[in-house]
Amino acid sequence: MPGSDAPDVSVIVTSRERREALLATLEALATQTVPPSSYEVLVVDDGATDGTLAALTRLSPPYALRAFRHAEQRGVSAGRNTAIREARGRVLILLSDDLLVPPGFVAAHLRALERHPGAWIVGGFRQLPSLRDTPFGRYLDDLEEGFTRARQRAPMEDGIWELSWPTARNLSLPRADFQETGPFDERFRSTCEDQDLAVRARARGIRFLYDASIDCLHNDQAGDLVRCCRAQRRGTHDTVLFCAKHPAEHASSPLERANGPLRLADGPSTLARKAVKWALSREPVMAALLRAVPLLERSGLPERALRRVYRALIGVHTFRGWRDGLATLGRQAGRAP
Repeated sequence: MPGSDAPDVSVIVTSRERREALLATLEALATQTVPPSSYEVLVVDDGATDGTLAALTRLSPPYALRAFRHAEQRGVSAGRNTAIREARGRVLILLSDDLLVPPGFVAAHLRALERHPGAWIVGGFRQLPSLRDTPFGRYLDDLEEGFTRARQRAPMEDGIWELSWPTARNLSLPRADFQETGPFDERFRSTCEDQDLAVRARARGIRFLYDASIDCLHNDQAGDLVRCCRAQRRGTHDTVLFCAKHPAEHASSPLERANGPLRLADGPSTLARKAVKWALSREPVMAALLRAVPLLERSGLPERALRRVYRALIGVHTFRGWRDGLATLGRQAGRAP
């Protein structure tokens, strides 16, 4: 249990192979308007091979920094659970390793939690301006903005929106709430861990609020289609596990209908689209398609057409990720007694 000298806030960060972005995030956390003694930062190196832990041991920030390491990659859920078990603050702030926070970041989260008891607070983020220098960067920026708007249910007051689902990229909550609703399900190694936690939180009457004033900068060094597609594939794998865990709400979601197993009930149009995605989602074909995109970008293809290409490639990786998730479910069922 936290002692009388425990900090008010524990900032939780997990990281893998993102040393430079992580160091920039930790540097930004050093400029907070609240006293350094009022918050601690706990970082989990999730099996990184880029010298992350060694770099952390050389830091001397004004706040208490504690670093932990997983010898092998275990995923974001396991990393957060490791850090939260060691956290001493009465408030947890979950933060991605590539967000540059403003000086008032911790103070703003604390104010919002105090003003809205019974709620968890989600902060926002903007992309680096340089992201919009490329066609795919502009597409990715617009996509992220669309995701944010889609989660916003209704405005509560100026700059505050109720959310359908939170994201743990920039999220604060009372530690006591996590003790009742946690831990994170470590089967979710890449995504959906926050949605799964939110299911349990919502069952306890907790709301999720988006505070636009908590405005961070996403320190993503480049809008990279290959990295985005790989992340989409990993994320869709976890989405399959999430839908299987919560079948009443999500087993027949639009994503499942578009990417799930072939069914006669799909209808001719959906069956045709699935057949095309099945053909394109072979590993050599996906690799060849990704190599072709820079050629199309340099050819002067209109950006509207390029966006259709990006959307199609992300869709193919989503389809492949769904097959990966179904394979995992099959293996798990085979091990069941």
